[in-house]
This record gives sequence, C-alpha cells and structure tokens, in this order.
Amino acid sequence: MTSEHRLRGLTLNELIKWKAPYQEYIISSDILLTQGTLCIYGAEGVWKSMLSLDFTFRIAAGQDWFGFNTVPSPVYSFQSEIPQAPLKKRAIKYALGNSNASENFWLCSELYEKIDKGWGYTELEREVARTNPRVLIVDPIYNSVAAKLVDDYEVGLFLDRLNMLRSKYKIAIVLVHHSRQAEHGEGETYHYGTDELFGSSRFKRWLDTIIYVELVNDGDPFVDLRLTFEKTRHTENKLKDINIRVDRRDLTFKRTDQL
Repeated sequence: MTSEHRLRGLTLNELIKWKAPYQEYIISSDILLTQGTLCIYGAEGVWKSMLSLDFTFRIAAGQDWFGFNTVPSPVYSFQSEIPQAPLKKRAIKYALGNSNASENFWLCSELYEKIDKGWGYTELEREVARTNPRVLIVDPIYNSVAAKLVDDYEVGLFLDRLNMLRSKYKIAIVLVHHSRQAEHGEGETYHYGTDELFGSSRFKRWLDTIIYVELVNDGDPFVDLRLTFEKTRHTENKLKDINIRVDRRDLTFKRTDQL
C-alpha cells in the first residue's frame, strides 16, 4: 500500500511505534486537541461571540485560558453575524484592554457565505490553505450554513465538509452555536444538558467538548458568566464550572473562582 492511501489499520506493535503529532493539544486537559472539535453554545445575548474573540486572542498568543495551558496556535475566525466595522471596533478594544496585539490570527467577516455549499466551502478552504491555521472558528452556525439544522442528512453533509478540513489541513474546529428555545414551567427554566443544542443530535455526537454559556449577571460595567463543561470526550477528570467576570470598559475576562 502506498503512502497516498490514508485508510490504513495498524497492528498493536505498529500503533505502539506510531508517534503522535508534535502538538497533541491546543488547550490542556484535552479540552481541545489537535484536529479536535469544540462547541461554545448558549442562548442569544450571553456573550458567546465575545468569548470567541477572547478565545482567538488567547490561543493565538498561547496565553492561559481561564486556568488551562494553551499552545500558541494560528487561529482563523469566520464570523457571519457581525459586520467588519463593529468587529474591528471590538478587536481593537480587546487588544488595547488586554495588551495583546498578536498577529497570529485572522478575523473574517462575511455575512452571506454559506460554507456547507460548494462555492462557500471552496472559498473557506482557499482561505485555510492561504493562512494555514491550527484552529478554525465558525461563529455562528445558524448564519454560516444553508442547511436545515434539524435535518440529520443536511447536518451530516456539513460535518463531512468540516471533517475534510480536519483531515487535510490538520486543524481543530470550534463552533459557536445557539441553544434551543428554553423550556419553562412553574416559574423555573429547565436545562437538559447537551440536548439543549439546537438542531440535529449529530452535532453533539460529533463534538469532543461542549461548553454551555450562562449569563449570570448582565451588569454595567461588569458582566458575570458561567461556563459549564457538558461534554468532555477526551478529558480524564470531570471539569468544574468556570465563573468569569467581564469588564465592558476594556473587554478583560477574568476567572473569579478557583480551579
């Protein structure tokens, strides 16, 4: 069998001799592995895109991510909801507030490109080939694809395209997604873990790590968020929730609890 063939089973002895890529993870505790998948999701208005921007800056610079180590990795962020002018404003404010002027990432604002279709996927792959990132962020899913997100077949085709990018370019994929409509009863709101991800169940089966974002306090100047690790496929130990305080004035994100 020639090296051109990717499909090749290994014996136990061959597997033992096989060497993993030099960079096995992007976020420690196996939260995000090289070629791994992660999703940040929650209701509308819970600062998901701001978390995605913070994620981009931190990973690109190899900075601590709320108590977890990171490996400096080029990041390509595809943003289909925020026009370029406000995206520029946010990026400058974050860079100044956090003293982080990394050039190790690319921010792309395109409000119509549908990356699950041939033409959109071709454009995205061309950009991935040009910039050679280690992490691709898609924010948000609902406006980045033409697929019906509740349709297993159409979602499967979209995930197949992402898998092609993972395989060919050795990149990790981060999705920013919304939760389904909240269920209320007798004055309480019910949350059913990863079942709250809007759309096909193929999403939660495909993802390695799923992080739920909850807005605890929508204050001014401080916003309090809670991140819950609802799925961690590769992590050996259960990860505790992360409580974060964001300062609207300079977009600094600080963890307020102990590891």
